[in-house]
Amino acid sequence: MMQKIKNWFFGKFINVVHTRDVITDRKGVIYMGNDKISDIELSSLQSEIKALDSMRIWSILNETVKQQAFDKGWLSSTTLEHLNTAKTMYYTLDLQKSIIDIIRNKDLTQKG
Repeated sequence: MMQKIKNWFFGKFINVVHTRDVITDRKGVIYMGNDKISDIELSSLQSEIKALDSMRIWSILNETVKQQAFDKGWLSSTTLEHLNTAKTMYYTLDLQKSIIDIIRNKDLTQKG
């Protein structure tokens, strides 16, 4: 419930991009924007995710960047702007992970 309130607040007043702006799972069917993803496209995206998981570059782009954002934003920042920049980076990485998780965890046979 608290997360829904935060999402509403941020969407209403700060105008951030939410996962639901990019991809949604409505009644068992995944949509990118307003377009339904076919089972073939879903399968292809899931294969791409499996490939990404095994790539070293993916770890660098996520975990290394996340650690650097933490170090520079929380440990060594001297201004609020530094901290907010790090938080923005964290949010972007979390948004990407959320999109990937929705696709990864979806059964191949969509309902509807």
